[in-house]
Amino acid sequence: MKSKPAITLYHSPGSRAFTAYWLLEELGVPFQVTNVDIRKGDQKKKEYLKLNPSGKVPTITDGKVVVSENPAICIYLADRYGYGGLAPKIEAAARGPYLKWMVYSTAVLDPLVSLHPKHIDLPGAETGFGGFDDMVEVLSKTLRGRKYLLGDKFSAADIMLGSTISAALRRKALPDLPVLVDYNGRLSARAAYHRAADATWPEWLFA
Repeated sequence: MKSKPAITLYHSPGSRAFTAYWLLEELGVPFQVTNVDIRKGDQKKKEYLKLNPSGKVPTITDGKVVVSENPAICIYLADRYGYGGLAPKIEAAARGPYLKWMVYSTAVLDPLVSLHPKHIDLPGAETGFGGFDDMVEVLSKTLRGRKYLLGDKFSAADIMLGSTISAALRRKALPDLPVLVDYNGRLSARAAYHRAADATWPEWLFA
């Protein structure tokens, strides 16, 4: 009898669980999906709160290991199943920038693209995540002349940061600058991206 995959992804359509789904698809490891429908409030049910007391998706379990928060999930999975490939090794020069972009996605980019469309733009010096225009400039300068964040090599940092950029461009929360649109085009052309997008952003969400 075929054994169940060790990894379970707790996922909901139309959510940031796209990131973890995409990474798992890129890694090519067996995993199963448990739907936690955030529109029905499943994320606040007692059974799920035992796994993730914050009541958010995604969460993953890998055997007895439980990980929540997208950057932590991506770092864990890429190190365990893609070390030296999607995750630069500890001693590699790229490891520092890799970790920076992993964290930047939710520490800087996500809050700014959530607040800016609501016309909430605080002076950059007053927040830990800085200003919107500064963030756009940082991304533009970093990606200009590069295929991926670390150069020519695709990494889990592109999944973590790229998924946030992709969602922000989709909802017009980032300006459609050619450097950002082109980068997103390279990412969205990947087969693993499409499989995760089909599972997370079905057409009925935009009907």
